[in-house]
Order: sequence, then C-alpha cells, then structure tokens
Amino acid sequence: MIKSILIISFLSFSLAPSLNSAEGGPCKDYGDCDQFKPDLNNMASLQRGVGTFMKYCYSCHSLKYSRWGRVANDLQIPEDIFFEYLVPDQDAGPFDLMVAPIHELEIDNAPPDLTLVARKRTSSWVYTYLRAFYDDSSTTYGSNNLVYPGVNMPNILAPIQGNQKLGCKEIPVLAKNGGEKRDEFGNTITKEKCGYLKHQDGSGLLNVEEFDEFIYDLTNFLTYVGEPSRAERERMGVYAIIFFIIFTFLSALLYREYQKDYH
Repeated sequence: MIKSILIISFLSFSLAPSLNSAEGGPCKDYGDCDQFKPDLNNMASLQRGVGTFMKYCYSCHSLKYSRWGRVANDLQIPEDIFFEYLVPDQDAGPFDLMVAPIHELEIDNAPPDLTLVARKRTSSWVYTYLRAFYDDSSTTYGSNNLVYPGVNMPNILAPIQGNQKLGCKEIPVLAKNGGEKRDEFGNTITKEKCGYLKHQDGSGLLNVEEFDEFIYDLTNFLTYVGEPSRAERERMGVYAIIFFIIFTFLSALLYREYQKDYH
C-alpha cells in the first residue's frame, strides 16, 4: 500500500510537464502549432491582454460567460478605472455579462463568442492563429490564414503586425530513416517548398518580436477567461501534492511502528 502511494505521488509530478507539453495541436497549413506557455500570475500581461481584447476584439466577439466585475477583480484592476477606460457601455454593471454589441442585436452568423476558445482550440492554437494571417487578394477581406485557411475574418491587427506574404524556401530532403539526404560530396540535398510566412520589415507599428509579445498577452488573457480559477487551482494543487507526500511519509513511519507489534 505504501509503495502504491509513493508511485502515485511520483506520477503526479512526472506527468504534469507532459500534460502541459501536449497542449498544442496541428495547425493545418502552418504545421505544428507554436508552443504557448501561459503565465496566469503575470498581472501586467493579463491587464495588457484585456486592454487589447477590448480595443480590437470586443466590437465583434463576446465573452458572454464572463462578468465585468470578476475580470476586474481577478486582474487586480480597480473597478472605477476598469469601467471608465475599458468598458464601452456606460450602463454596464459589475455583474453584467461581457456581451458584445453585435451579439445583443441577435444577428445571424454573428462572430463567435471567445470565452472558451482557448480551451476548445488550445492556447497554442490561438497564439499561432493570431500570428498566421497573410495578404491574399483573392479573398473577400484581402487576407487569409495558414492555421484556418479560408477564414471569414479580416486581419484586424494588420496595421500593428505589418504585411505578411507567403513565400518559398529551400528545405532538406529527408531519407527513409529520417535523416537528411546528402550528395556524394556530403552536401545536404534540398528542395524548394512554398507556403511559408514572410514578414515585411517596417510595414507595421511593431516588429516581429514586439508583435509576438503583443499576441502573447492577448492569448494569455483568453486562456485566463476560459478558466478563471485555473491559477488558483494550480496553486492549490501544489499544496495538495505536498500534503500527500508528507502524509505518505508519516503513514510509512506509522506503518513501521505497527509492524513492530507483530515481531
């Protein structure tokens, strides 16, 4: 019994990283999603994220399972400041749901609610998707997305990100064993493959690194919204595991004392 408890405690620690690392999934034409590790204790990031969402996303996308007051409290933003600078509806109260104006009109085919998007698609998918738009004159909005080909959504962040186009590059040809093929002189054999994003430097308000951080904050906020209690749950989980380890140790000592009575 003691051995079983020790094994469970060990697995609780060893499996945690693997569960997090499995969060990302395939991102269609983009390939594997870029890995995203949320930091739900980073209040500055979450505060920047909610500001970005309210400025660029809220006019079309709701967070109808969240309440204004809960978000302000969790993100440590004073309610008076939160409602003055971030909430566009002056009649909204702390207990009102974060329903976008377009959803209040009950329009058919309205843009989707984003409360649970990070849980449904994974945070890695959202992070990759928001950075994978590119110019495409053949579409209605003049843009497309490698993660969601044919998406019916304009690239609202294009002025900030700048221009991205699809380009080609040389990639190694792989052998059956997974290694790179080489010619008789030992040089890697390559082939041209297209469909890669190429960013035009200086075409947006932010450079690539700054835009990635900008999207990180937005994705971090959407991850929080999908499960507001996650940070607290993970914090309590650490204490629970520590408790079980201590309990296991004390149980082993008690078991040893009981065994002395049989010998």
